[in-house]
Amino acid sequence: MTLASWFRVRVRGSLLSASCVVSALALCAARAEAQVPAQPYPQAAPAPYPPGQYRAQPGYPTYPAQPTYPGQAAPYGYAAPYPYSAPASNRRSATEITVLYTTAAIYGAGLGIWIDSEAKITDPGIFLIGPAVLGVAAPIGVYFLDNPALPRGVPAAIASGMVIGAGEGIGFASLQFVTTNSADAWGFRGLARATALGATLGGAGGFALGYLQDPSPKSSLFTTSGVFWGTAIGSMFGYGASSAGEGYSRANDAAARGGLIGFNLGLAAAAGLSTVYVPTYRALSYMWAGAGIGAAISLPVYLAYAGNDGPPAKRGLVFSGVSTTLGILAGGLIAGTRPDSADSGQGLHFANIDYVLPVPTSNGALLTVGGRLE
Repeated sequence: MTLASWFRVRVRGSLLSASCVVSALALCAARAEAQVPAQPYPQAAPAPYPPGQYRAQPGYPTYPAQPTYPGQAAPYGYAAPYPYSAPASNRRSATEITVLYTTAAIYGAGLGIWIDSEAKITDPGIFLIGPAVLGVAAPIGVYFLDNPALPRGVPAAIASGMVIGAGEGIGFASLQFVTTNSADAWGFRGLARATALGATLGGAGGFALGYLQDPSPKSSLFTTSGVFWGTAIGSMFGYGASSAGEGYSRANDAAARGGLIGFNLGLAAAAGLSTVYVPTYRALSYMWAGAGIGAAISLPVYLAYAGNDGPPAKRGLVFSGVSTTLGILAGGLIAGTRPDSADSGQGLHFANIDYVLPVPTSNGALLTVGGRLE
């Protein structure tokens, strides 16, 4: 064997031994890795966070808030939405337009009655055609007037104007009927004419007022209530203050006169007060309840007129008028200190005065006050 051959044998033997050793070590490492279980990747404990709110982590994107319905929890990954309240609408409410529909139907029927009375129709079947047709046509006209929806306060102003105008016409016709002889009395035709014309003019005035002044529906309801209260109280004073020797047939003249005066005084007082004061619905209900309670409290006074030698019992109506007035005032004052759920938890609502400016005139200067009603 030569030296070169011996060297080749030695090198091959060393390489073979080295490869065997490497193979054995790799096999042992593989067996050891198979026997030892894999350890989980160490993770930090999650930090506590409010339920329903996304937990922001470094390197992860954030997500915007997702709106949910009332009572529905926010999904994972989204923040709970902020409280949201819709802005107040300047359009009429469903209740307000319903009142106008009802008033329009009554107005249309009354207008048909007036037209039939002017035409001297006596056949009942023919007489009822006009009220039926106009009683349906008037609400249809309101439907087209309300398309698109009317601004807030306009339907209430129109309905209030028609009621007040009709009441004014009825008051004048009633006073004319009781203060004149039967030959000169207007009769049913005059009553229908005065009522229809008054309601028409009142509705037109309410429409103009609603668009120009933007009154609150509560102001319209307050004004309408004022004429009813004024009529009742004025009639009490008128009848109760009539002469002692006058029976009902003569004392009703004073009652009709007092009712008409009270109607207009109540209208003026409520309309003037509405420029600086807007009552809540709770206050209006309390005023009506106060009027009823005041009238009921006055009833025992009539027991004092049981004797025949004393003043007439109709004098008790004067006290009834006073107690009814005090009941209305007390109801408004009591309701003014209590919240109204229908008016966002507020009590009395006054007008907002925005500016007071001097206006020069030929004789000096005047103050101009401007503001808005809520």
